[in-house]
Amino acid sequence: MATVLENYYNLRGEVDQRIAKGGAPADAIWWHGEIVYRISVLETCQMFCKTAPITMEIQFLQGHYKMLDAYVQCLALERRYGPNRGPDTQKERDAAQNNLGRVIEDYRKRFSSFAPSAPDSYSHEINRVIQTLLPAWLQFRNTFVPIKKKEKEAPAS
Repeated sequence: MATVLENYYNLRGEVDQRIAKGGAPADAIWWHGEIVYRISVLETCQMFCKTAPITMEIQFLQGHYKMLDAYVQCLALERRYGPNRGPDTQKERDAAQNNLGRVIEDYRKRFSSFAPSAPDSYSHEINRVIQTLLPAWLQFRNTFVPIKKKEKEAPAS
């Protein structure tokens, strides 16, 4: 997650510079908004990892889990817009959404009867969930606004 986040920080800086020079095309602004959104999601996921309770008391674990789950449910539903990139665009989006849905369904099943075996069990499992969830979510996001590491500047108009 840290490497992806660092790449997005760098990309945001590059696009910020381009916008500051003036005359940035609309797609550069769209791209910038997507990068800022992804940074926000990754930083929030880091926060969920860092704040996962180290305890075996279910009430504390449930509170944290409910917040994380609500956040993830929103991620799966929001910002479903982007340009049509050809005849397979919808197929790609459906496949990525199904993959993300399976990841979400899997962790929800695992946590429906979660019983910690040690104080750090929950924290360890939440970190695993987020490390599994984020690649699926990024794949999903890329079907709407593709951002590839090899791109060094915002797309031209």
